[in-house]
Amino acid sequence: MLEILDPQGALDPSLLEIPGSFAWWYLDLVEPNGDGLVLIWAFGLPFLPDEGLPRERPSLALSIYRSGQPDFVLLSELGSSRLGRERWEMGDSVFEEHVEGGQRRLHIRLRVPTPRGTLEGEIETTGPILRGSGEGGVHGWGPLMGLGRGQASLRCGTWRTELQGTCYRDRNECVRPLDQLGITRWTWGRAGLGDRLFCWYLIEGEQPSARVFYEKDGRLEALPVEVRPQGWRRDRYGLRWAPELQLEAQGFRLHVEQERPVDRSPFYLRHSVRASLEGVSGRGWGEQVVPGSIGSRLLRPLVEMRIQRLQNNSIFLPLFAGPRPTLRWL
Repeated sequence: MLEILDPQGALDPSLLEIPGSFAWWYLDLVEPNGDGLVLIWAFGLPFLPDEGLPRERPSLALSIYRSGQPDFVLLSELGSSRLGRERWEMGDSVFEEHVEGGQRRLHIRLRVPTPRGTLEGEIETTGPILRGSGEGGVHGWGPLMGLGRGQASLRCGTWRTELQGTCYRDRNECVRPLDQLGITRWTWGRAGLGDRLFCWYLIEGEQPSARVFYEKDGRLEALPVEVRPQGWRRDRYGLRWAPELQLEAQGFRLHVEQERPVDRSPFYLRHSVRASLEGVSGRGWGEQVVPGSIGSRLLRPLVEMRIQRLQNNSIFLPLFAGPRPTLRWL
């Protein structure tokens, strides 16, 4: 149920006219000590209520982590958007991309209101162009560049942060709702080992698969692996996760250490990770998604508390959104 997108391909805007479809762009940055950020800008983000066509539902999610804890969190609907091949305008934020000299460069200017002031600042990333061929299908995912470098300078009221480290980018697109893909659970992650990007994508469900993707001579290569999780634990909302993953194939063994979740929900976990291969190690991020739990009526009111809408926000939103959220348990 997972097809690999051409690293140099672009989103077909007509996908955003299909009810239930979605598309998102993902960027992360991680410092050597594990601090960093994850930024997602999207249309029809599956974690938000399905109301209207995807093109009518732009959104942005930003999480910044320090010492294994959220330092800034925001999941916000945006009022307007303009989507181009090299420039996205979403609300008052602008994303501009350029490809030159074998490098893919992204410059982001963020300006988003929060319950505790306006988030403002810039993020810049640069990474090598990847070559590869795309596969047609229902659900597509693909890295947009090899292992890169990035920096961020952000502020919100009296809060400030500066980050520098390795960075990673990808995109997802799908013509059907996430919970209708036959996926029971996916476990995903990335790490930079030396100067190379390694990703793992493990799918449980109707069509299970487990593959490691990595840079080799400027191309994105895939390797089927056997997964050996170690030390299963159960998070507070019931999701199971393994502190260690061994991803093995003949002559290949990638060891992944997942730290305790830095972000959690009834259907989602995010971890700071450390991966190692043949004596080389590096940091990154890992995630787990359980699509069937996204629409849980029992827990949905708790999720709604942390969503910043264009109007009629929860009175509890200031506890969950902005700098150093007061409540970190959801």
